[in-house]
Amino acid sequence: MEEYNQVEARAYIADKFAQQGDFAILPKDVFDRMLDKVMELDESFMAESGVDEGAVYDDDRAFDYMMEKLQAAFPEQKMYAMRFVEDYMEYDEAYLESAGLIDWE
Repeated sequence: MEEYNQVEARAYIADKFAQQGDFAILPKDVFDRMLDKVMELDESFMAESGVDEGAVYDDDRAFDYMMEKLQAAFPEQKMYAMRFVEDYMEYDEAYLESAGLIDWE
């Protein structure tokens, strides 16, 4: 089984956001910092919730965790946080699937 590649994942996800275009309104540096932050938050959630140790990834809890913390980190973009996290989660799942990293058991 392949291993998660942070650089490839970020490039894949950023490309999906660019194709979608909804966040083109954000300055590039803000978008980049938001993407880096949400990826960092996803990793933190997995570590704190035990996913790294084999626990099941709870999408709803992950969403709530990332949205709350992204809104706190980017208060000026608070209104974008819900959609940003939703899209991130969709694109990250697409990356995982394309890389053969999802186990649907």
